[in-house]
Amino acid sequence: MKGWKLHTHMEIQDHDASSNSDDSSDVSNQQGSGRPESGSSGQDESSLLVSSPTDFVDFPNDTLESALDRLLRSILRNYSGPHLEALRARLGWNGEDPITLQRAGRQASITRERVRQIEARVKREAKNRVPRVIDRLLDYLPKLRPVLWSSLSNQLLENRVTQKRWSGRATKAVLDHCGFPHWKFVEGARDSLVGPADYPILNHLSETVSIARRTSRASGAISLEYLTNCLPFPVPMSILRDMLQCAKDIEFITPEYCWVPRTPAKRVRIQNVSKKMLSINRPLSIGDIRRGLERKFSFRNKTGSAKYEGVVPPNDVLIALFKMYPDFHVINDAYIDYIGDLHPENELTRPELAIVRAFEHMNTNALDRQTIKEFGDDRGINMSSLEVEMTYSPIVVQIRQNVWRLVGSSVANEVVEQVQSRIRNKGFQRRLIDKGRLPNGDFRIVFRLPRFVHNFVASVPSEIGGLNLDAIFRTQEGVTLRCKNGAIFGFGKFLTKSDCSEGNYLTIDLNLLTRTFNWSISTFQPTKIPSPT
Repeated sequence: MKGWKLHTHMEIQDHDASSNSDDSSDVSNQQGSGRPESGSSGQDESSLLVSSPTDFVDFPNDTLESALDRLLRSILRNYSGPHLEALRARLGWNGEDPITLQRAGRQASITRERVRQIEARVKREAKNRVPRVIDRLLDYLPKLRPVLWSSLSNQLLENRVTQKRWSGRATKAVLDHCGFPHWKFVEGARDSLVGPADYPILNHLSETVSIARRTSRASGAISLEYLTNCLPFPVPMSILRDMLQCAKDIEFITPEYCWVPRTPAKRVRIQNVSKKMLSINRPLSIGDIRRGLERKFSFRNKTGSAKYEGVVPPNDVLIALFKMYPDFHVINDAYIDYIGDLHPENELTRPELAIVRAFEHMNTNALDRQTIKEFGDDRGINMSSLEVEMTYSPIVVQIRQNVWRLVGSSVANEVVEQVQSRIRNKGFQRRLIDKGRLPNGDFRIVFRLPRFVHNFVASVPSEIGGLNLDAIFRTQEGVTLRCKNGAIFGFGKFLTKSDCSEGNYLTIDLNLLTRTFNWSISTFQPTKIPSPT
C-alpha cells in the first residue's frame, strides 16, 4: 500500500514487513491459542497480538466510530470482544470519556499492567495508521479562536463524521493518539471549549467563571461588558459568552446579562433589599425598587470590603429577575409584589424601624431630617446609625432638600410646603462663636454645640489656611482632629463620650507648630478673644 497524505495535516509513511517482524512473531506464537488467558500474570508486551498493516483497509466515507473500530480490530485481531470493548473504553474510542486502567482491567478480566501494555501498543500503531476520517475531523476543528464543543460536535454528527455526539475528552484522546496535539479542550461543568493549543484565553476559563459568579451575586445580574472590565485579561465578548456557557450554574437571563440562579435566597441582595421596601408599601413600581437598590448598593460599594462593586441592572433585567424569583410577583411588567406576608419588624434594622415609627407618630407622609433624628434620639437610637440609614436606606425617598417620605407613599404639595415652612421657622443658629490667635501663638476656635455631635463638622478658618490646610492635630491622650478640604472633623470621637449638651460651648486651641490641640467644654460663653493690636 503506497503512502498517502492527509492534505495539510500529516504524512503517512510506507510500512514494509520488516518493520513489524516482532509483531509477526507474536502472531505466529499464539495463533492456535485464540484469546490469551485472562488472569495470566506472566504476560508481557511480546505476547500482544497485532495484525500486519497490510490487513488494514481505509474507507474514505467512514465515520469516526467505524474507522477506529476497524483500526483497533486490525491491531488486536485475535482478541475477543470483552478485551476490545475494554480497550476501546480505555482509549476513549467509543466517544465517551476514557475510563481508568483499573476499570478497564476489571471489564476485560486482566491486570492493569496488561491493559497498560496493550494500550501502549495500540497508541504506537495508531500514529502510523491514521484513518482518513481523522482528516475530515481536522477540517472542522477551529484554527483561529475557541468554540463550544457542543456546537462543534453537533456539526460532526450532522455531517456524518461521527455517529453520535462525542465527549471532548474522547476527541482529544483520539487526536493525541493519531499525532495531532495541536488543539486544547478545556472542560466546564456543562460544556467545553476547544481551540488552538496556543490560544491564551483557554487557560483562564475557571478564573473567568469564578469572577462571573462573584460579580453576578453582588449585583443580581451583570452585563458582559461590565464583566470584561472586571477581568484582569482581555477577552472578546463573543468568546466570553462561550466561556460562561461552559459553567453549569451560570445562565443568561437576557442576551447580554447573566446571573447565578442557584444562589441561596438569603444571599441575593436584590431580594433582601426589595423585601425591606415592600414591607412598607406594596406593590411598588419598578422605578421605586430601582431607586432603593441604588441607594443600598451605593452604601455597600463605599463601605463594604467586597472586591467587586454591586451594579443595579436596568429595569428590563430587574423585571426578568423578579419573574425568576419564586417569592415575588410581577404585575403588568411594571410593579413588584411579594407572595406572602412581610412585617417591618422582621425586615428592617432598628434605626430603619425608628424612621418608620417617626412617620407614624407624626401622622404625616413628609418629615424633615432633624425631626426624624430627634424622634430616634428620644428612643435611644444611635445617631451615627440613624444618619447612615437616612442617607442610604431604601425605605426613604428625598422629595426636596431636607424633606423625606417613605417609599411608595404619595405626598401632596401643600404638605411639603408645611414641612419646609417649619424648617424655616426653626431658624439658623450660628455655630461658630469666636476665633482668633492667642498671645502664646495658639489659634482658638469656639463653637456652640448642636444636639447631635456624633457627626459634627466645622470649617477651617481662613486665618490658618482654610481649604489649603491638610493636617492632623493630636492631644496628649491620643485624641485626633483632622483638617482637610476646608473642614475640621473628628469631634464625635471624644464629644460623644463627654457630658456635653446642646448649647454648650466647645473651645479648641490649635498649636500650628507642634500639630497638637487642647479642648474644653463650658456651659457659658468664654471670654471674647482680644483682637490683635
